[in-house]
Amino acid sequence: MFKACVHPDQSKQFSYRKGRPMQIEQKVMMQRMAEERSMQRRTRPINIDRYDKEPGEGPLYDELAELMETKQFCKEGYFELDSSFEHGYERIIGECNDSATEQEMQKLPACGPEDRL
Repeated sequence: MFKACVHPDQSKQFSYRKGRPMQIEQKVMMQRMAEERSMQRRTRPINIDRYDKEPGEGPLYDELAELMETKQFCKEGYFELDSSFEHGYERIIGECNDSATEQEMQKLPACGPEDRL
């Protein structure tokens, strides 16, 4: 799912999410795994990435890059504001390096104050 909005200052923000909602049993299992990981993290260095990959790498980022090219969105690239994996969904929130055009200002919904991270 790809959503985009534009701020009054013409900055464009987007959210890309993919995954499947988890069943209750899966959620319980994931919570247990998270608790175990948090116990292990206490002994691991803080700078180790939580996904064990470099920031900006992975299948979701590859799919997002292809989508951006197809949609001709963020023509000058983007910077990541946040990324997460919760309840079976992986999500990336970013802001484009280029400003919105007049057409995009009319076409895209306005971002609310809660959209700015």
